[in-house]
Amino acid sequence: MNIILTGANGNLGQHIQKLNERNKAFTSIFPLVRDNWDSLTNLDYKKVDAIIHTASDIHADIFSKPDEVLESNVMITAKLLRLCKEKNIKKFVFISSCSVYGELSNSAEEKPIQPITLNGFTKAFNEELITAFCKKNNIRYLILRVFNSFGGDDKFSVLFKILRSAKQGTPFVLQNGGLAERDFIHVEDVAELTQKLTLMKLEDECINVGSGKAVKIIDLVNFVEKKFGMLNKVEGENPNETSYSVANVKKINRLIEFKPRDIFAFIDSLS
Repeated sequence: MNIILTGANGNLGQHIQKLNERNKAFTSIFPLVRDNWDSLTNLDYKKVDAIIHTASDIHADIFSKPDEVLESNVMITAKLLRLCKEKNIKKFVFISSCSVYGELSNSAEEKPIQPITLNGFTKAFNEELITAFCKKNNIRYLILRVFNSFGGDDKFSVLFKILRSAKQGTPFVLQNGGLAERDFIHVEDVAELTQKLTLMKLEDECINVGSGKAVKIIDLVNFVEKKFGMLNKVEGENPNETSYSVANVKKINRLIEFKPRDIFAFIDSLS
């Protein structure tokens, strides 16, 4: 299978490429980033089997640059879908997010979603657009709702912020006593699962990608402090924080046998 990979310079994109350098599961990967979008005109699309769309922008401020946020997170998806139709690319894989579930404690993929954040609404809109467009144009689609990834070139996760506070003394805001529970999955596991699921003959599927294990933020903080010393903690209160976000992994466990890396073992391996 030959693929176009968006967000190739991002954490997940880099690990998909590194994994493929080792196992050669994809015949070829065309890495697509902002700077080489024009090079799409030179591709031989008869050899392109799928697009894996990992690109998104979680840093731009929608309140000051709404056009950039929509361009990076919505319009690029629309352009890629149009490319699939015009160039007869038969498979579209979209990296979505657990944020589409909002406060829902049951994250079964077949249940209605309930986003409460701008990121969640954006991902949900992309999912609806992909579903409708692909069904209308006979394009197979795969939506992967990734939970909280960590590891690799991570500069965003709560674990990154906790570790940075322990090592550099930067403030870490511990919201609501750290009682929120999250599902953490290593980026290498996400890359491996993305590769395997893309290669499978799946049609029109939405799949959670997570560990299925609930971890309290305060437990992460305590574990890091035991290993690296006290954090520069700042107590905060956020009434909008989702208290429980854990993947229902029944579907992915039926499809693939895998053992996700443990986040505490990961922390313990760090120096």
